[in-house]
Amino acid sequence: MFQSCILDRLLSTKGFRYTMLQAIRERVTGVVAIFILGLLAVPFLFFGVESYIRAVPQDAVATVGDAEISTSEFQTSFARYRAELRQQQGDAYDEIATNQPVVRRQHLESLIDELLLRQHAQELGLTISPGMLRDLISQIPAFQHDGRFDPQLYQQALRASGRTPRGFERELRDDLMVRLLPTTVSFSTIVTEAEIDRMLRLENETRRLSLLEIPIAPFRDEVEVDDERIREYFEANTDDFLTTEEVSIRYIELDATEMTADLELSEEELRQRYEAASQRYLTPENRRASHILIETNAERDQDQARALARQLYERVLDGESFSELAREYSDDPGSADEGGDLGWIEAGDMVEEFEDALFDLTVSGEVSEPVRSQFGWHVIRLEEIRPPEGMSFEQARDEILAEYREREAEELYIEMSERLVDLVFADDSTLAPLADELGLEIRQTGPFSRAGGEGVAESRRVVEAAFSDMVLLDGTVSDPIELDRNRMVVIQLDEHFPAEPRPLDEVAEDIRQRLISADARSMAEAQAESLRQQAVAEGVALAELAADEDLEFSDNETVGRFDFQHGPDFLNRLFRLPAPDSEASYHVLPRNQGFAVVRLEQVEPGNPVLASPQERDLVSQQIRFARANAELMGLLDYLRENTRVRVVEERL
Repeated sequence: MFQSCILDRLLSTKGFRYTMLQAIRERVTGVVAIFILGLLAVPFLFFGVESYIRAVPQDAVATVGDAEISTSEFQTSFARYRAELRQQQGDAYDEIATNQPVVRRQHLESLIDELLLRQHAQELGLTISPGMLRDLISQIPAFQHDGRFDPQLYQQALRASGRTPRGFERELRDDLMVRLLPTTVSFSTIVTEAEIDRMLRLENETRRLSLLEIPIAPFRDEVEVDDERIREYFEANTDDFLTTEEVSIRYIELDATEMTADLELSEEELRQRYEAASQRYLTPENRRASHILIETNAERDQDQARALARQLYERVLDGESFSELAREYSDDPGSADEGGDLGWIEAGDMVEEFEDALFDLTVSGEVSEPVRSQFGWHVIRLEEIRPPEGMSFEQARDEILAEYREREAEELYIEMSERLVDLVFADDSTLAPLADELGLEIRQTGPFSRAGGEGVAESRRVVEAAFSDMVLLDGTVSDPIELDRNRMVVIQLDEHFPAEPRPLDEVAEDIRQRLISADARSMAEAQAESLRQQAVAEGVALAELAADEDLEFSDNETVGRFDFQHGPDFLNRLFRLPAPDSEASYHVLPRNQGFAVVRLEQVEPGNPVLASPQERDLVSQQIRFARANAELMGLLDYLRENTRVRVVEERL
């Protein structure tokens, strides 16, 4: 029932295909553009997800209906996620914290959600057409030269990330499908003026108060911690002060990307491949178009809509501005504000009636007579024609060679992985004969813990194998471990560093500071509560208490929800407090590095009348997307309830 409701709402959205196209275009310089460039910035992000027969079976870490998320897909995606975090956080990045089991499980859940939404989008018939995708990619500044899309720049960027255009565009199409589904849901969400007013009253609410600050820092000087207390704390919390168990490993690695350097084709063979697949390197004709959409509605029947479209068509022929008429009359919310501009379109992007009329036009600036589609009546203007463009052999050469190398390296990798499996089965006592037989070098990691490390130790499967009984206790070579699609390692223990208690003198100062901080905080909170009780029970003014205790005092202060100088914890707690009745109320709240005694005097709702049109639009968008997100969460709940999802915890 829920699925049917969502489907009905999506299909009834006005100008759905146009607004979706516009939504993609509007985001090309924003989140989606950042996402695309982020992919290219991390060379190992994309590995194909197509399955093929190989010697070592690819186990699934999760199954979602009839689909699966393989361990290699998960490891690649998780590595991408951590690489993005590392790039964003810089020196603040925590290698260990980001590799904890709870983080890995959360990431897997997000992949399951994406797969569920992708399957649902396919059921709904939502597509990102080749034209839409090319229109999107062509507007990314990194792929442009002098403001125009440059195919060579595009290919260079993909080569730098180890990808081909076909693979990159397939992955991008799948990801965009999931990312834009919330947007398509939000198109059908109606936000009333009353809802906007209610949100503005809430967001712009202020609270008038006085506050007395009790910092924690001064109490630290009053705390005394003797050696006996430190020893007692240490003995009661020994597990908090252990060294981390670590291992280092030796390993050999099969990596298809390292097998490509010696794979070459002659110029003649490259040309033969180019000529055999010439259609692949030809982009279809594209047309840039604008339109005016006239819908039927409660006030306008079919004949009236057609008459208005005819009238607008004739006004354009008489010399009036098409763009201005589109802004004034068009019912397509995705293009009206742009003067009707729909961007570049190729065959298959639009409904048949629209495309037939558009592709019948032959001259830039030519306008079609009104044409009817399921969305209403269209007056279409042809803006520009981009004829079919073919890549020359020189432009396609590197792509042809890259695809050849990728395919050949994959076959070589499969052959060598089969040999590696046989060799490990025959003798798992040491790595040396395996390395000699396959012509590979033995590499070594630094020490790492069960939380993982760097390089191959980022892989959860490598970490689990390193700490397994086979490797850690028996000292044998591990079974082959797939890191991702065309990358495999076998490992052997190099050195084991067991967890050991740290000596007391090494951690004594850390314990002392913990105890001082805890005592000082308790003392500050106790004083704050004592002062609050004096104010309530004895009627002593906060200003007087502040003077007596030499504390900072702020009187008659107005605080809004976004006055972040007070600290987020203080604001969250302050705005949860009930409005005072006839008299002010007193509270103790944590504030910055201490506590505050707060006299809450008045709660004043925001005034919607004072909001600018821009602010109202922003609030409307916030409500719409919050509602769309809630619907999306409901949809995910529905999909999970009606789809068999199985997770294999031990493969995480």
